[in-house]
Amino acid sequence: MKKCNIAILLALALMGTMTGCSSQQPAAPQQPQPGEAAGTETKASSGSKEEIMMGTATTGGFTYLWGAACAEILNKYVDGVNVTAQITTGGSENLVRIVTNEIPMGIAGSNVIAQFYDGDADEGIGENKNLRTVWVSKPTTFSVIVPAGSSYQTLEDLKGKKVSIGNQGGSAAESIYACLEVFGMADDYFNLQYLTMTESKDAMITGTIDAFITNTSDPHTAMTELFMTGNFRFLEMPEEKVELITKEIPYMSRSVRPAGTYEKQDKDVIGWGSPYVLVVRDDFPEETAYQIAKSLDEHYDEWVGIASNVEGSTLEAVVNSYYAPLHPGVERYAKEKGMLK
Repeated sequence: MKKCNIAILLALALMGTMTGCSSQQPAAPQQPQPGEAAGTETKASSGSKEEIMMGTATTGGFTYLWGAACAEILNKYVDGVNVTAQITTGGSENLVRIVTNEIPMGIAGSNVIAQFYDGDADEGIGENKNLRTVWVSKPTTFSVIVPAGSSYQTLEDLKGKKVSIGNQGGSAAESIYACLEVFGMADDYFNLQYLTMTESKDAMITGTIDAFITNTSDPHTAMTELFMTGNFRFLEMPEEKVELITKEIPYMSRSVRPAGTYEKQDKDVIGWGSPYVLVVRDDFPEETAYQIAKSLDEHYDEWVGIASNVEGSTLEAVVNSYYAPLHPGVERYAKEKGMLK
């Protein structure tokens, strides 16, 4: 599933940046012109704003809503920039476009960050040690949703059934697939469906799929609408599966969805997860990164007011749960706030 999808993304991105080069690995970022961040458009006229494209995901999903709210805060409080939350297929596309110097900023799950930062020979991805963390969300929670009246009690009960894991190229689908590989349930174990969150919600309601696996932060609009029908429930994840995933996948940790997060969810949902990450390259301007961190921290409550799924996206979360190193501008701000030495 992953290899074909990421290979296509790499090929499309590299067509414009590696003409005449036969390597499959992402090209080294092009050097910016003096006073210009790579991948941004700086207008020459006095007083104009620097245009920054932020890769997000499909509309209606966690990543897009989080990113669009982030852009709104940045455009209001960071002088001299105009950030656009760009619709994409998700984290894999965003990272391909960042490392090939097409866009300066994007959002991806920690699984995709790890894959591109460390490199993945099976996917034709070289190391990209120039990736830097700007901000993070609260952790996701891996969960399986089934009809309330169904007999399904475990993942094993769903063998051969139609199960959606998210759209191809999205960070959630990639992370879910990685978990299924650990369990020996990838490829043909289920009849996998690659639907967006909204499409998965609709397919569950119409009964065209049997289950819906998610790995997203809460609350999510599609899940809220699904559980408002009163016809669905979460499967319980056994402790041995939680322990296996957190042992085998270094960026995953135990995660809990508190009771009451969704309609008729009367007890905690135990799972595992990792944060989504706002990431740039190391050539992103330090002062701009500093101002971004300052604005997101100082206006956190306003940010949460724009999109409730932002809750938990704090400076404390940033300094405690990054995979790629912090950008120097973010690190400087965290030190000023006493969060780092």
